[in-house]
Amino acid sequence: MNLHLILRPTAVALLWMTSLGLAPEQSHGQSNTNPILIDSAILKTVEVTSVAAQVQGILKEVSVREGDRVKHQSPMAIIQSTASELQLQRAKVALDAAERNFASNIDIDLARKGFEVAENEFLRAVDANKRIQDVYPRAEVDRLQLVRDRANLEIDRAVHLKAISQLEVAKNQIEIKQLQDILDKHQIQAPVSGMVVAMEKRVGEWVEPGTIVIRLVEIDRLRIEGFLQAEQADPKWLGAEAQVELQLSGNRFVTTAKLVFISPEVNPVNSQVRVHLDVDNRDGKLRPGLKPKVSIPTTTP
Repeated sequence: MNLHLILRPTAVALLWMTSLGLAPEQSHGQSNTNPILIDSAILKTVEVTSVAAQVQGILKEVSVREGDRVKHQSPMAIIQSTASELQLQRAKVALDAAERNFASNIDIDLARKGFEVAENEFLRAVDANKRIQDVYPRAEVDRLQLVRDRANLEIDRAVHLKAISQLEVAKNQIEIKQLQDILDKHQIQAPVSGMVVAMEKRVGEWVEPGTIVIRLVEIDRLRIEGFLQAEQADPKWLGAEAQVELQLSGNRFVTTAKLVFISPEVNPVNSQVRVHLDVDNRDGKLRPGLKPKVSIPTTTP
C-alpha cells in the first residue's frame, strides 16, 4: 500500500524554510524549490496504556473486547465487590446513628434539669439556715453543695459528649468516602481514549492489585518517525505545526502534524538526525506500521 504524505507549511514552517534557504522565490506568480524529505518514515503509536486492577477480587464483568474504541473514563470491566458493598451499608447505618445522637439534646437537657433541682435544694438549705440557725446541719449543707456541683459537671460532660458525637459523625463520613473510593476502584475505567488491543484477563479470573487486565493503544494521535538532514533540523522549530495532505489508495484528505522531537545526535555517515512528528488521526484512517513517504513541499502559488 502506497501512502504519500505531504506537509503544507504554515507561516511558522515557511519561516523555518527561509532560515534553511528553502523558502520559495516568486517567479510568475509561482515558486518552486525541492521539498524537504523525511527518510525511512514509519507510523507508530504514541501511547500504549496497560490498565491494571486496583483491588483484588474476581473479575465479574468485561464490557469491551479487542478492537473496541473507548473514550476517557468509559467503563470497561467490573471486579466483584460484595464485601465492600456490605461494609459501605454498615458504615451508612453507623453514620445515621451518629447523626441522630448528635442531633439529640436529651442528655444536655436532663443534666440541666438535674442541676436546677440540686441548685434549688442547696439554696433552700442555705436560706433556711439564715432564718433559723442549724436547721440543716453543716454536713447536710456540704452534701447538697456537692450534689449541685456534680450536677453542674454533668452539664459539662453532656456538652463534651455532644462534641464527641459530632466527631463520630465526621469519622463515619470519612469512612464512607473511603469505602466509596474502594468501590469505585472495582470499576475499571479507561484512563485514556484509545483502542482495546489486548484482554489479559477474562470473566471469572482472580486479579490482584497491579494485575494488567486490558491494554489500550491511542490511535487518535500517531507518530511519524523518520530521518531529516541535519542542516534542515533546527531545534527552535520544535512544536511548529503544518497542515498534512495524505494520499492513501487514491484518497486525499488533510490533517495536522507537529514536530515534537529532533535527536541531538547526527549520523556521521549520512548527516541525518532522527525526528518525530505527531499526526492527528481522529478519523482513524491511518494505522500504526504503515511506512509513508513524507515530504514538506516548498512549492506555493
